Amino acid sequence: MTDSSTTPHACSVCLYRLHQTVTRLPYLYVQLHLALPHGTPRRRIEWAATHLPWTARDRPPPLRLSLLAHAEHCVTVLRTWAEHAAPDTLPDAAVRPGHLLQTICRTLAGNLPAYVATTTDGQHAGATWTAYTRARQLLDHDEPAHRLKTPCPFCSLRALSISSDDTITCRSCRVTWPAQNNSDT
Repeated sequence: MTDSSTTPHACSVCLYRLHQTVTRLPYLYVQLHLALPHGTPRRRIEWAATHLPWTARDRPPPLRLSLLAHAEHCVTVLRTWAEHAAPDTLPDAAVRPGHLLQTICRTLAGNLPAYVATTTDGQHAGATWTAYTRARQLLDHDEPAHRLKTPCPFCSLRALSISSDDTITCRSCRVTWPAQNNSDT
């Protein structure tokens, strides 16, 4: 971060990651809603009474309300950022939260350096990153693997990636090995 008002307040790597975050967040919002069990609690109890064994009929499947709460938290975080950085993005009338999230994300992704112009914007961007990583954790999604520049020793293609558990995988020939055996990591 810099203090000058004419220079960007984030490095190119941070802007790239933030752009990925903003463009992927609407998809994660949908995934959070899809991970919820279908139907109302009454319908789930009726289904359980007819389809589950006797021992499980008293217990309906868990609602996992934390998913729904975090989906709404993501909308709140981005709405707060948009109120500060791009107030013209917010509609005057009430809209569905998913549509609002998608509209804000599309606007922010269009000119991200302009929307990370102040320290406050950087704090909003950090809160967005935190909401994004929490959504990935709730959905059990792994962080995308880091790509390596060296070619695969087996197929000679530049398709190597290293995951968070230090395993190198070739996306072409699907060979894996531990990272400590590779000198290029």
